[in-house]
Amino acid sequence: MLSEQLKISEVIRPETIDLNLSGVHCKDDAIQYLAGLLNNAGLISDSEAYVQSVYERESLGPTYMEHFIAIPHGKCAAVREAGIAFGRSPEGFEYITQDGGGIAKLVFLLAIPERTAPDAYIAVLARLARLLVHDEFREELMAAKTYQDVLDAIVHGEVLLEE
Repeated sequence: MLSEQLKISEVIRPETIDLNLSGVHCKDDAIQYLAGLLNNAGLISDSEAYVQSVYERESLGPTYMEHFIAIPHGKCAAVREAGIAFGRSPEGFEYITQDGGGIAKLVFLLAIPERTAPDAYIAVLARLARLLVHDEFREELMAAKTYQDVLDAIVHGEVLLEE
């Protein structure tokens, strides 16, 4: 079970990161593609059920933030283990929501197991959102060339959050 102290750096993996989302032209493409990375990493057992949970959450309110960021997420029984897929699109793509949306360049897709307490789920989202408000963190993600660069940026940001 996730704790409220879960660190993003503990659940992001090299195989769930794509630093050049080629072929992704819209929100639906991004969700499907990143869910596929989570599935291939063995973090979800049923990609279709998981994607459905993401869209159910999307229907409750937009997951697009300012600064070219989107954080779609789903919580369901098909999630074996908490995970985050991260995709970067240098050019950006339209991330349309019922409230408008915008151009997304940084997308974090969170997979949360059904058994996770609601408070822990919200804590993970809040922690990621707090990281993403920092210009320096976003700039490091945009400049990253490898998984290690992404991980270093996340670890650095998490240290700043704890100070």
